[in-house]
Amino acid sequence: MQMLQHRTSVCRTTRRVQMLASSNSSSAKKVIGSQRGSSPAASGCKKPRLTPTAAGAYLTSVNSPRRMGATKAAAADANGSSCEYDAVVIGGGSAGVRAARTAAENGARVALVELPFAFLSSAEKGGVGGTCVLRGCVPKKLLLFATEFKTEIESSKGFGWTNASAGELDWSAFMSAKREELQRINKGYKEGLVNAGVELLEGRGVVKGPHEVEVDGRSINTRNIVIATGGQPSRIPIPGAEHAIISDQLLELESMPKVVTLIGGGYIGMEFAGMFARLGCEVHVVARQELPLAPRFDQEVCEFFAEQCTASAGIHMHMGCNPTEIVRESDGTLTVKLEPKEKKDSGDKESGKADKPSSQGNGSSGSGCSEIRGNQQVVLAVGRAAKTKGLGLEEVGVEMGKKGSVKVDEHSRTNIPSIWAVGDVTSRIALTPVAIMEGQDVGLSIATGQDVTPNYDAVPSACFSWPYVATVGLTEDEAASKELSFEVYSHSFSPLRAHLAARASPGKPLQRCLVKMLCEPGGGKLLGLHMVGEEAPEIIQGFALALKLGTTKQQVDSLIGIHPTSAEEVLGLKGPTRSYRDGKQQDGKQEEAAAKGHGKGKAEESPVKASHAG
Repeated sequence: MQMLQHRTSVCRTTRRVQMLASSNSSSAKKVIGSQRGSSPAASGCKKPRLTPTAAGAYLTSVNSPRRMGATKAAAADANGSSCEYDAVVIGGGSAGVRAARTAAENGARVALVELPFAFLSSAEKGGVGGTCVLRGCVPKKLLLFATEFKTEIESSKGFGWTNASAGELDWSAFMSAKREELQRINKGYKEGLVNAGVELLEGRGVVKGPHEVEVDGRSINTRNIVIATGGQPSRIPIPGAEHAIISDQLLELESMPKVVTLIGGGYIGMEFAGMFARLGCEVHVVARQELPLAPRFDQEVCEFFAEQCTASAGIHMHMGCNPTEIVRESDGTLTVKLEPKEKKDSGDKESGKADKPSSQGNGSSGSGCSEIRGNQQVVLAVGRAAKTKGLGLEEVGVEMGKKGSVKVDEHSRTNIPSIWAVGDVTSRIALTPVAIMEGQDVGLSIATGQDVTPNYDAVPSACFSWPYVATVGLTEDEAASKELSFEVYSHSFSPLRAHLAARASPGKPLQRCLVKMLCEPGGGKLLGLHMVGEEAPEIIQGFALALKLGTTKQQVDSLIGIHPTSAEEVLGLKGPTRSYRDGKQQDGKQEEAAAKGHGKGKAEESPVKASHAG
């Protein structure tokens, strides 16, 4: 175990306390509290309360729905014992780092426990930065950037770069550059913790009691414990599953696979599918559900996205299929055997196109449930589960949820008042910005003695697939299930650059985008906004604020757009395409007309509108 301490700050504080002690003992207490001071006491630790902080003043002065009064962690000590820390955070990912820094910056004494750094995580290795930084969001986005160069260069021929050639990606060079960048970020995270006054304990943390954490044999007493260990990739129990890899390993391969099958049609599967398709690989996606990204995204959005995956990206989609076995052949390649998903009722038949087995294992896009041969890699992208095994939570009485997740209340506290949990380990919304919000709020709760409640209104999200998909607010099905009255506006278009880019690949369908809006009747308050296509994440990020502030469609329509952009397509949407009253659709004819207009049929047969046409 390696311990990094903010020694300079401590020494300076000690000298100042010694100078002040003889003349003014109360001043000395103020110095201790304001720099590394004591935090609100909880049962099991006897310490004076924190001195007021800027964060505490903010929570007191602002009329915020997230402020809920004094916390149990701020209650007076009952048994007179003492603690080394106000909080020990187990897990150095996005949620844990933010919780530790926030608490420390507001006067609490904090230690963060994390395993030693490694690019591949294990029971013994991890690293400050966690999944997102080291083996998730960041390296995935770096790979995405690398793959986009190829498609950009190929498209440039349509703009007159006649002799442009993308060549081949030097996979080893990319991996080397990626690893250097991740090490740089990891170092920056460590420095940020130390500068905030957090003590970094490198090792494995185990909860031994409501106020006790053991780190590689060392017992530590703490007023609060924060669990922020995140999640880990799930696996499926089928024969030959040991031949498959998970997303962590995919980002550390020594060579690029030319043929790859991804089992799972969610975020992870579709993002990697898009990246490898951009690189010119043969890519297959196998999923039990009938549509990719369902049910996390709006159904109409998923239908449109599925069309674009096959028509524009050339991804082979095997939907409604169960993988039954992975076989390693004599030549070293892998075969994935499939069978149709069992139908729950006869009503599923209409959406069961993938249930017809393909006559050819590697048939055309949309081939069904037979087998996929010649794979150099098979990737399990079937979701994630909370990483809580061996933490000692169940042994101390913490209530657990599904897939090993930690149950928490609205303030991120478990059934044991001194133990909190934030981020993916709680199985709430598994997004990095949400984990950061939860970590910050718990840090403030611990430091200020006031419960701070995370606000999950209008949380935007995106899938960096090919094409991009982004969303904020309610889907059409969600709004209907809430028995709301609302209007749906849906519109597809071809972005301006797509027309010249298509000249480089005359045989491929024109790239298309979709924008969909839900609002209250009469162009009222926005309820949801969804987009498929280029720049979708950036556009939805901006409009998420409009949704959060209760903006109406009429107000959006009053904006003057920036021309020519894809973002201006959100302004002045015509319609509505269809409307609902108390959750029931009012006019089926409108929906039928909309289907013909924006791509419920084949992508290449759907009419499009250029974004510059006005």
